[in-house]
Amino acid sequence: MDKKELAIKEYERLKNLFANADEAKVNLVDELLKKAAFLKIELDSLENGIRRNGVMQLSNKGNARITLSYKAYLQSISIYSNIIKTLNTILGGTEDDGDDSFDEFLKKVEER
Repeated sequence: MDKKELAIKEYERLKNLFANADEAKVNLVDELLKKAAFLKIELDSLENGIRRNGVMQLSNKGNARITLSYKAYLQSISIYSNIIKTLNTILGGTEDDGDDSFDEFLKKVEER
């Protein structure tokens, strides 16, 4: 499977994760879902390269330094993580989990 097909598959997987979300919200963040899918595939590719070649490389002067692939991976994973958090904030968390003991405590304090 090429990267484009993998990205489409990942996009569908992400959309299915948020299948119960408000359709208007899903449409609002559709491009963000596509970007997350693209980044996931690129991250997987970078990760495979890092596993094969390692994180460090030697410079011409013999100094060890972090590879460009690893730097790109670190930046991309941060962006991907933020996108997923944003998607979860917008599309997830719509269910009321009910009152917990802390909520009950706050109600008692407010009644005083």
